[in-house]
Amino acid sequence: MRRTYRRHAAGFSLIELMVGAVLGLLLLGAVIVVYMSVKRTFIAQDEDTGVVEGGRFAIDTITRDLRMAGLSGCASRNMPGSTVPVRNFLNSTAYPYAFGAAVGGFEGNGTAPGQLFTLAASDPAPGGTYTPALPTQIAASAIAGSDALMIAGAEPGARRLVDPFTSGSSIHLEVGGDFEPGDILWVTDCSQAAVFQATAVNATRTLITGSNAATFVPGNNGPISSPGPVANFRHGALVSRARSVFYFIGRPNLGPTGDSCNSGGSGSPALVRASLGPGASANARVMRCDELLRGVESMQILYGVDTDGDFDVDAYRAANAVADMGSVRALRVAVLLRAEGPSLPDDDTATYGLAGTTIDPVNDRRQRRVFVSTISLRNRLP
Repeated sequence: MRRTYRRHAAGFSLIELMVGAVLGLLLLGAVIVVYMSVKRTFIAQDEDTGVVEGGRFAIDTITRDLRMAGLSGCASRNMPGSTVPVRNFLNSTAYPYAFGAAVGGFEGNGTAPGQLFTLAASDPAPGGTYTPALPTQIAASAIAGSDALMIAGAEPGARRLVDPFTSGSSIHLEVGGDFEPGDILWVTDCSQAAVFQATAVNATRTLITGSNAATFVPGNNGPISSPGPVANFRHGALVSRARSVFYFIGRPNLGPTGDSCNSGGSGSPALVRASLGPGASANARVMRCDELLRGVESMQILYGVDTDGDFDVDAYRAANAVADMGSVRALRVAVLLRAEGPSLPDDDTATYGLAGTTIDPVNDRRQRRVFVSTISLRNRLP
């Protein structure tokens, strides 16, 4: 009789278990290393993409406004340098109600071409000085280390005056306008212009009155009974909203429904666009701030001046070195933009050149880029 012997399966030895555990840990560690490397790469690429998109947005937005600087309807077709008389009916002709100049520059002290400016903090408090001094509506929110820019003129979308053109303190427009009481309006033909605040608009928006009613801000210094500085406006005259825009780097105090630029806020430094808008009253037009893009640490601007009257740029100068802003034909705008969060393996210790000025930001692991564009003023060229 044959006997059958069965061999029982033996388990893993302790050494085999330890070797397997070590191999598993090594494999898990390799997976974690690969994952972390891919994650860091993704974050870095995502931050870089955000910086690039933000920089393009900032430059494109400023460019659109600068292209319209000095727009004055029919008078825009006059040769640059020729004087068109403007009658300003407003109670105030100071900023933001000075519409005669196409551009105005404010040089941040310590940021002239050839100078090095060191940013004091990642999120610096509002402050710093400018030449000339910033308007009071802006100064409380602006931070040091940047230039500022004012743009004025008329908005596109003008409407024509129609017969009888003017009557008393009113002007007559063609059908289809969208003007409201409180709007500050620019009226112009090829030889003269006037600025006033609309105090009444009829239901069909074809009759606009400009009286000296006391409930309006800034209000008119008198009724527009004779609108033109030379003569009454006639056929061909155009009416549009007057525009006043201000770009600066700051930290405005923005409330849930928007707030004025009159006080500083918290958060990252941002590119801010201030423009005329309704105030606490619908009859008021005041500057209101919009935070366009966070992470803009500095903006430097040079002004291309025509020194010999041939409409070509002969030199680029800082704002406080331009004797006559009427000679400016182009602007060179440079912005330094940082990423929202850290993504670099080490601190960024580099300095950055912006239109001849060197900016030294706080050393951290954020990505940064400089964006530069040279923009011609269309309404200052033949």
